[in-house]
Amino acid sequence: MLDFSKLFSIKARSSKEGLHISGAERIVEENKIDETVLKILKKVRRNEADFISIKIEKLKLKPIVVEKTLCIEDIKFNDYKEANRYVLNILKDITGIDKRDLKHLIDLIHNGASPNGENMRGAMIVNQKGERIELNKYRGIRTRNIDFIGRENILKKLQKLGYTERTLDALAISTKNLLNENIIAEYCISDEDNYTTGYLAIKNKYLRITPLKRMGNKFGGRIYFVKNETDIYKLYDYLENCPILIKDVCV
Repeated sequence: MLDFSKLFSIKARSSKEGLHISGAERIVEENKIDETVLKILKKVRRNEADFISIKIEKLKLKPIVVEKTLCIEDIKFNDYKEANRYVLNILKDITGIDKRDLKHLIDLIHNGASPNGENMRGAMIVNQKGERIELNKYRGIRTRNIDFIGRENILKKLQKLGYTERTLDALAISTKNLLNENIIAEYCISDEDNYTTGYLAIKNKYLRITPLKRMGNKFGGRIYFVKNETDIYKLYDYLENCPILIKDVCV
């Protein structure tokens, strides 16, 4: 039985020459801290990182327990342009943002959304007017304090269906995001140049789309589409600080 009063958050990130490479986080009981740190270190220690940060702290808030993730739906296209046209149509319908503005925003993710032309460290936030409202356009926002109860068993369940831990982590993030009443959708592509699968998360659905980016493209990132009346400071507090634990995946 999980003791919610004795849970710790472990967060790690790595970078090279000041540019973000990888990140990982877990929520675990105290007796699992050591083994979890070693697993996370192996994950973030890649691409010749010259900086690795690991932070461990006891959770200050009791986690919200969620029964299941968003439901996975696999969709395949002939090329990434066709896939993005499909996504644009969905986003236009549910956000009300003009398709040209949506295309511009998505193009930013594919070409470096930070003001310096690089990848943002976190996600872009866009309201229904098509305006970017994240507080820092270099840093963006990162969804934190999220994990699974019985993570290893859930990962095995996904692996039997052909998915990887990458999908597990993305499901966690998108599920927490879409639990918030102000978030309408999330668009995501990887910043790894050889990984072209991305996703669009909407209420109750995780649309896993292949390919959503061009092979060889080193850029990637996320866009969180939110309602116009969203209180940005409350949203940041939820995404960064509210702990969420998920019991199972919906497949």
